[in-house]
Amino acid sequence: MDECKHNKAHKATVAVNYLEDSGRFVADIRIECECGRPFQFIGLPLGLDLNGASMAVDGQEARLAIAPVGTIPQPLDKHLLAGFRVRGPGDH
Repeated sequence: MDECKHNKAHKATVAVNYLEDSGRFVADIRIECECGRPFQFIGLPLGLDLNGASMAVDGQEARLAIAPVGTIPQPLDKHLLAGFRVRGPGDH
């Protein structure tokens, strides 16, 4: 039986990725307890949002849109993909 309460020490991993197709940046964040159990993000939409926050389908990775200071992205042209979301059963 797991005795860890997951409240002592944690490891956070952040990967900054440049998406060639869009010219945008995303910070992918994962967190796990010192015992090795991964944490799950709560309340973020599933998928990828190049103008906000989302999470992987398993909830274990947050995906945050980021940009270098002073380079505020211009609104994307209507014909460019700005992201996607995955809707589950019952989502409206």
